[in-house]
Amino acid sequence: MTTQRAGLCAIILAGGRSTRFGSDKASALLCGRPLLGWVVQAAAEACEQVIVVRAKGQVLPLFEPRAPFRVVEDGHDGLGPLAGIIAGLRASDSERCLVCSCDAPLLRPGLVEFLDTQFTAGAADVVLPVANDHPQPLLAIYRREVALPVFEAALAAGDLKINRIIAALATLRVEESALLRFDPALDSFRNCNTPDALAGLQARLTGSD
Repeated sequence: MTTQRAGLCAIILAGGRSTRFGSDKASALLCGRPLLGWVVQAAAEACEQVIVVRAKGQVLPLFEPRAPFRVVEDGHDGLGPLAGIIAGLRASDSERCLVCSCDAPLLRPGLVEFLDTQFTAGAADVVLPVANDHPQPLLAIYRREVALPVFEAALAAGDLKINRIIAALATLRVEESALLRFDPALDSFRNCNTPDALAGLQARLTGSD
């Protein structure tokens, strides 16, 4: 059973341009629920606080939240997830912040709990999962007071590549073999970047594939 981690804040990025998807991913429906609703619920099971970062003027979908969350606005336009992460970190008063995207609806709270135990057990500034042979900066835990100024400096310099920026931080990489214990199918990293990907996930969950 997942335990809500005291002092852990989830920052959910909902304001992406959704270029490949063709419409607002946060509002796209999976089994009748907006993708954002899926992620908010999963994050709230493992995190004490939840912050949703929306784009300027973005209208978030209506859903029945089972836990409270705050909404903040990314004041930058078209600068990608880095700007959204900065907006969330600025709004948070927690030392430990989980960053995740709104288009990965099968986020496993148990995996989040495990990543946070790795963070609190060590001295790293980032706990970075490595899944499907790739580092996953959009499902990682950051030390706010260290990461925020580094990210702000990178944004000011026009460097938007998160993986490159993370190289300046003390990073604990969590390899796939460890992740599989808590998410055997690596569903937490399954993004609905296209309508076809969303349809495939819908078919899987409803048993119609």
